[in-house]
Amino acid sequence: MIYQVIKSDVFDIVKRIKNINPKYFVLFNKTREKFEVHFKRNKNTYELTIPYDVLDARTIDFVQKTRIQNQKKLLEEIEKSNQKLQGNLYEN
Repeated sequence: MIYQVIKSDVFDIVKRIKNINPKYFVLFNKTREKFEVHFKRNKNTYELTIPYDVLDARTIDFVQKTRIQNQKKLLEEIEKSNQKLQGNLYEN
């Protein structure tokens, strides 16, 4: 895979991501044409793929929502959503 380090952007999204955690950094995966957030450590730096084509305010919300500190809340949201979907399946 070929990566491009994103050090800055028009909306300061990279800077705002670093405010969430100073060890985060952003790469653009040229093979997949997706932005990725990585965490500075010796191995396996990958954290998440940004689901948007551009870096904007949604990116900040997504990074904050997917932080490990928010894992329990995120799993609860997923579970509620799944239960709602299952309920809709049974009703139809």
